[in-house]
Amino acid sequence: MIKICHLTSVHSRFDARIFHKECKSLILGGYNVSLIVADGKGNENIDNITIYDVGIEENRLNRLLKTSKKIGKLAIELNCEVYHFHDPELLFVGLKLKKLGKKVIFDMHENVPADISEKEYIPLFLRKLLSICYERIEIYAVKKIDAIVSTRDSITERLKSYNSNIKLITNFSTIEENINKTPTAENYICFAGAIVSNWQHKEIINALENIDNVKYLLAGPVEPYILKELQQLKAWNKVEYLGVISFEEVKMMYMKAKVGVALYVYCQNMDGKVGNLANTKLFEYMNWEIPIVCTDFTLWEEIVVQEEKCGICVNPYDINAISNAIKFILDNPKAAKIMGENGRKAVLKTYNWKTQEVILIDLYNQILNC
Repeated sequence: MIKICHLTSVHSRFDARIFHKECKSLILGGYNVSLIVADGKGNENIDNITIYDVGIEENRLNRLLKTSKKIGKLAIELNCEVYHFHDPELLFVGLKLKKLGKKVIFDMHENVPADISEKEYIPLFLRKLLSICYERIEIYAVKKIDAIVSTRDSITERLKSYNSNIKLITNFSTIEENINKTPTAENYICFAGAIVSNWQHKEIINALENIDNVKYLLAGPVEPYILKELQQLKAWNKVEYLGVISFEEVKMMYMKAKVGVALYVYCQNMDGKVGNLANTKLFEYMNWEIPIVCTDFTLWEEIVVQEEKCGICVNPYDINAISNAIKFILDNPKAAKIMGENGRKAVLKTYNWKTQEVILIDLYNQILNC
């Protein structure tokens, strides 16, 4: 059986894209799949996927240097035919594996040069320089490795002249066969994911000041200073912070939610006001029949409002617009029910992982038969 190894130094072992979609799909495709992570939770075998843990480094610099080295060493020891890595800090690991004659795939979750240019923790004068330097290294690596997996059209367009074997595989939702929505009198809105400023949590919480009988279920990792800032907001008493919860607990949250919020800022990494389909939240909400309140990116508005009619798009900086959109869905249960059903139908028909799984398996078959 052909051995495949996925590598990540940043993402969790049960990351929705890496573990629940790609690794599980490759198991179904008949491959022997392992996953190297760096979270300090130890080794285990789940759903026939062997997870190896190299340990966690809290310091960002140590993660860049020490963790990457540990992952590279273990990857070589596993001696697999294909290595599929997910983080830009593993570029040199990928290049080393390629020199050893292995098949190597880089899964680009983000437009990293754009992302670097907008990192607030990097001094402004350094951002452009680091962005340019990284892009040059990235292009060099892209030319050497076997394939690129892209999550958005803009990445494909930027890199296709350097490696023609680039495949767009979006973050469509894995279909839940029985969603078992839980009727509740509570007006729950929800978000699960990294709690960072780009997701406009401050604006969402401020918007709740004008809404009675509402509770914001918020789950995911958060830096202490961001959590402290949110806790100081007037409407924090309408938030139930659940911390970092399991995939199954996220599902429980979705079962009772009446609104799913996905309010991302306009930025280069989201292709400005155009947006992209790299993020899973829209499709998760649609899958669980949850009406959506999301950013009015051109691409998101085409899907959510114009084509599928499963939610409301607003300017992510407009607190009144956010408040009014949430209130409309909560105050109009019949319209909300139709939105939820429309989203579910769209996922079953189009926006589901099975459509992307075919592309992934074809890519593996192609590079292994070269």
